[in-house]
Amino acid sequence: MEINLERIKQKTVITFLKKLGITTLDQLARLKPLCYNEAFASTYRRHVCTFLIEKDVRTVWNVYANIHPKQVWNAGMVSFGLQFSKSNHSIHYLSDPDAIMEKGQILLLNLKLLGGLVNIPVAYEIAEMNEEQRIIKLCYLEGIASEGSQWISLKETAEGFTEVTHLTLYKSHSKFRDKILYPPLHTKAISEFHEIVKRKATT
Repeated sequence: MEINLERIKQKTVITFLKKLGITTLDQLARLKPLCYNEAFASTYRRHVCTFLIEKDVRTVWNVYANIHPKQVWNAGMVSFGLQFSKSNHSIHYLSDPDAIMEKGQILLLNLKLLGGLVNIPVAYEIAEMNEEQRIIKLCYLEGIASEGSQWISLKETAEGFTEVTHLTLYKSHSKFRDKILYPPLHTKAISEFHEIVKRKATT
């Protein structure tokens, strides 16, 4: 099955696919995740943020697991390109319904910088959806600047609310990018993401 580029609004996502020669779902499924490798732990940088959502942890987990990507990846900095599910070999574009989050999904997004003067593609695979431990793990995919993993973990507070921790272990070929550019931009992008989840969970 061919990827319908006309249904992808971000030029960066289209360019990313063309650069890697990806035109079909079979080729998209073969994109390799570049997850955090503990054997090279010293080569990664660490970034961590925590967020408080005044709602019980079960409710909050259900929002993370079931919210449509276009709702959380369509804020100020990040916009949704497409989502591909390895489990049923299906693709979802922005206008498609029922695209919940699950293990084995690939997400292609656009990251807008400097008010839109600069746009870069971002590609993730959902490597883990652990409902029992309430952990979501994302891995960067080949073809973009970064490699490593992100973990979103939920735990109940003493007040019965939910503390969300977003841990990222990452690296690229640019020390300047990793040390100076990545931390503030990543903080802003994930804060937008978690704020959307928070509003949905508490309204």
